[in-house]
Amino acid sequence: MTSVMIVDDEKYVRMGIKEETDWALIGCEVVAEAANGEEALAKAEETRPDLVISDIRMPKMDGIELAEKLIEKYPAIKVIFLTAYNEFEYARQAVRIGVSDYLLKPFKDGELEASVQRLLHLHPNTPASVVELENTLIPLKDKADIANRYVQTALTYIEEHYADLDFSIGKLADSMGVSEGHISRLFKSETDVGINNYLTRYRIRKAMDYLKDVQVKVYEVAEKVGYQDIAYFSNTFKKLVGKSPSDYQTKGLE
Repeated sequence: MTSVMIVDDEKYVRMGIKEETDWALIGCEVVAEAANGEEALAKAEETRPDLVISDIRMPKMDGIELAEKLIEKYPAIKVIFLTAYNEFEYARQAVRIGVSDYLLKPFKDGELEASVQRLLHLHPNTPASVVELENTLIPLKDKADIANRYVQTALTYIEEHYADLDFSIGKLADSMGVSEGHISRLFKSETDVGINNYLTRYRIRKAMDYLKDVQVKVYEVAEKVGYQDIAYFSNTFKKLVGKSPSDYQTKGLE
């Protein structure tokens, strides 16, 4: 059963979402409610929800800040934003920080359930043969196989910041307190590829995961993995995978 937390500063909105959604039908149960981001963080610590459904504009801590903190602390958590029309672009950009989906208020009957079901199947159980093929096509080093702690830290930084549009080796190096040249040399000696090359591989592997959901849009995937230019993303994807993102989405690697 997927555990859900509802976050909205309007009590009756929370009640409506909780009572008018057939949670059992989609394999979910509401385990917590919160009226703002600060309260939601405390409740998340207590209940560890799998999914958070949150308004954007709230007192004390808004939905954007809440999502950033939740995703940083619980990387596997999924977040759905409920947004008014004038916040729609704001919410769309939030996918870059890892927000899973957003719905425009007032949403229609069945829309929330459909969004939740999409998220629950976003990363389906992939057959071992397919995983092996993906690993052969775009190999990534396992941190457990890396002896150097600086390189391990660099890999963690990439995992946490791959979606940043302004990702740079300089920022990575500064976060570790070392020079760009030093970490670049260490990284290549341990992984056999440069940092930017590895970042590209990591982004495309993440894109492959997202594209396994046939309902997600290619431009949304591009944003989720750090690409602002969809044409550049598509070209990069095709170079590494051998087919366009849309072809991969419909046919897989076969």
